[in-house]
Parts: sequence; structure tokens; C-alpha cells
Amino acid sequence: MKKHIQAYRTRALHWWNQRETREQRLLAGLSLVLIIAFFWFVVWQPLQQGIEQTERSVAVQQETLRWVSENTQRVKQLREQDTPQVNALSSNQLTQYINQVSSELELEISRIQPQGEALLIVFNEADFDDFLEFLAALAERQVQIDVMDLAETDEAGVVRVRRLQVRAG
Repeated sequence: MKKHIQAYRTRALHWWNQRETREQRLLAGLSLVLIIAFFWFVVWQPLQQGIEQTERSVAVQQETLRWVSENTQRVKQLREQDTPQVNALSSNQLTQYINQVSSELELEISRIQPQGEALLIVFNEADFDDFLEFLAALAERQVQIDVMDLAETDEAGVVRVRRLQVRAG
């Protein structure tokens, strides 16, 4: 391996020495420009873009945290208020009530499926605020939530409800 490297080095030096001084300077300058361009486009620019993207992501996460903190306080206040309880739903009324509330809030149910005494509900995409109102309406009628599986989407303020299993109180 050393012999091959030494042979290439010898040929390169021989080629270099055959060039005029002016040509050697031009080639050295071009090499420096290429090294700087390589560093800029392969190392520096991707690092800067990664840093900017991370800063944007942190800002979005901080805004989400602020929003959740504010709304947590609001939820606690609403729970502490002495509001009269609305009649609980029966199992027979649950599907109709869910359809009614979801259409009022303009939430599109992708699937609703009975699971024994419970119902499995799936929303492909739902506005998070509207979904919270949907859950509040269910809680108002003493509907119990057994399982809830949410996923974030690429769009801010929109969630994917993979699974919401509820049963009449």
C-alpha cells in the first residue's frame, strides 16, 4: 500500500514541478478556493441549517408548553366550579350523542366501532381545541374515557386521534 501511495506522490510531484511558477500559484489558489467551498457547503451550511431548525423546534415546543400551562389552569378552575351535573348517558344514547357533538364541533369521525360496552372512536385529524371541547362535552355527560391514543401531525394545532375508547357512565 505504501508503494502505491509513494508512486502516486512521486508522479504528482513530478507533474507539479513541470508547471510554471505562475501556473503553480493559480492551482494553489484554486485548491484553496475549492477547500473553502467544500467546507462551506458540506460542513458549515448544514450545521447552520440544523441549528436554525432546532431553534425553531424549541420555540414551537416552548409555545406549546406555555399554551398547555395556561389551559391546565383553566381546566383546574372549571373543575373547581360548582356546576350542576347533566344527566348521564345510557349506552344506547352514547353513539348518537358522540355523533351530535362531533358534528357541532365540525370534527370528522373516521371510524366508530362498538367494543363490548364501550365505543372505539378514531379521528384522522382533529383541531386540538375542538377535540378538547369534545372531551369536555363527554365529561359533562359522565362519559368515561378508557383509552386515548393521540399522535402529533405536521400541522400545528392538529392531532391525530388513533384511538379513543369511551363508555357511558
